[in-house]
Formats: sequence, C-alpha cells, structure tokens
Amino acid sequence: MRDYYKLCKTGAMSGDQALTKLRTLADSHQRRLSWFVDHAGAITPFPGRMDDGSFLVSAPKGIYKPADLEYALSIRINLRSPYPDGAVRTREDGSWFFNYHQEGLSPAQRDRMYTNRGLMACLRDAVPVGVLDEIPPKNGRSQYIVRGLAHPVAWEDGYFFFESLVGPSRPRGNTAAEVLIRDAEEAVSEQDDPPDDDYDARRRVYRQIVMRRGQRGFRQDLLRAYGYSCAVTGCPVEDVLEAAHLRPYRGPASNTVTNGLLLRADIHTLLDLQMLAVMPESRTILVSKLLLQTEYAGLSGSRLREPTQLTWRPTDEILHSLWRSFCEAEASR
Repeated sequence: MRDYYKLCKTGAMSGDQALTKLRTLADSHQRRLSWFVDHAGAITPFPGRMDDGSFLVSAPKGIYKPADLEYALSIRINLRSPYPDGAVRTREDGSWFFNYHQEGLSPAQRDRMYTNRGLMACLRDAVPVGVLDEIPPKNGRSQYIVRGLAHPVAWEDGYFFFESLVGPSRPRGNTAAEVLIRDAEEAVSEQDDPPDDDYDARRRVYRQIVMRRGQRGFRQDLLRAYGYSCAVTGCPVEDVLEAAHLRPYRGPASNTVTNGLLLRADIHTLLDLQMLAVMPESRTILVSKLLLQTEYAGLSGSRLREPTQLTWRPTDEILHSLWRSFCEAEASR
C-alpha cells in the first residue's frame, strides 16, 4: 500500500477521497497510477515499459485497458485523432476537466469495445485514470504533457466527461454542460469580423434573436398549442417566448409539438442547463438546489401549463429522460 499513501501525500486528492477510490485496487494498479502523479506537469516522450515490464499507455489506442485490470488505466489525448475529443480546460481553483470520445462512433455500440467497458467500470466505481495530453513534436518526436489523474464523472452521447483529482473536493456541477458552454464561448469569440456599420450590427442581433427563438414553424406550432404563454411561468409576452426542444434537435423530425415546450427565454436557459425539470408523474416543476435562494425558487411545486389537446402534451418517455438527467446533474452539484 506504499504507493497508495504516496498518492494521498501528494495533495492530488484528499485522504478520504483517495481511500474511497484506491484502497481496493491491486498494488500493481496503484504503482502504475503513481507514475502519473509523480510526473504530473512534466513533458515526456511516449512512455515505455515500467521496471516490472508493465505498460502505462497503449500505442494503437487512446484508451488503455490492461488485460490484467478490470479498469481502464490511462487515456491519451492526441493532436490527430479519428474522434472529436475535447481540449483540457482549467479553472481558477486549479482543477481541470475535459470530454473524451469513446472508442467507436456509435453510442449504441459502446459496450462492444473492451476499452469503453474499462472506462465504464471506472465511472461506476469512481476509479481514476492517468491522462497524457499530446503537444506539438520536438525534433520529430512525439511529446506529451502528463496531466495527472482524472476520473470519469459522466457518459453522454458517445463522450466520457472527466474531472481532475486536483482542486477542491467539493462537487463541481454538471461537467458535460460546462464543456458545452466553454465550446460555445470559444466559438462565439472566433466568429465573424466586427460589423461594418450600425445596420450590420443590428442585423446580427436580430439573427441571434431568431436563432434563440427556434425554427419559425416549430415556434408557431408551440405558440398555438400553449396559448401564447410560457408553459412554466405563464408569461404572455410573445417577444420573449422561445421554442425549446426537449430532446436535442436532430433535423425536421425533431420539430414536433410533443418534443417541445414554449418557454420564456430565461426558463429555456435553465432547462438547457438542467437546473429546472418537470416531474413526470405529477407534471410539476422542480428547480435546482442552486436556485433555492433566488426568485426562481417559487416555481417549484407549480404545475406545468400544458396544451388542452392531449396529443400535443410532452410524452412521459421524454419527461422521464429529462428528469433522470436533472437528477444526475443535481447529485453532482
């Protein structure tokens, strides 16, 4: 257990947290994880064998799941990858996070790959993995930053979402949503040149308004179905009402009234951030515990304002799916 205590003393994680995650692991597993702690922050070539002959990473695969372990041991973020992996992002508190695509393109086929099963075992038992992040080569040789240890906190739509073990031990919220928000912020900062004149600036503002409101036909259908009022607040101001997809937009087939809610703009944002949900059985609203000291707390317990026509109401299946996602997000906050 010497290597386990070394991990605790590095400050990479608190003793209690380390105990929960590592005390049941084999000594050989702990030794291999210790390498990533000892070398955290260092730049290294592709790691070779350890003294005992074991490997730390896989050359052909980004996810390394050794044959002798139930769990994945490490992941390698590559500059050139067949999958759209995400970049490592850092926070002011020193923690870092990222998303990493499963092996294989189809989410439905996830568990056919032993590498994915190894990461799912890590997710199930909160077992960390070592992280190598490739940087531009030097003198024709590959180089990597050793990031340290991170553990998967979620899997969604083909992606694993990871949180570092450095930084505060408190829950860090919805990692998947934070990744998407950072992506969107970067995309916004990289888009169009500054407007040519005031008219061009206004045109861009109106384009953003139209995009937020949703597709014209879909929004009109929801306006009629919900009587031109927000389904949560009852707000009747048409200019601030948006067409919210309950399941992500995947083409015209997604634009059905049963897959939507008419929501005031701020309520739409809360729904997308999984800070508000509808309890499927009672059709009542529940807001996140993060909102209990805000004006939104009063929405909890109110009934969803649904269309009078039953065939226009959200399906139980969709609401149950949203409810599960909300509960998972709340548990991590």
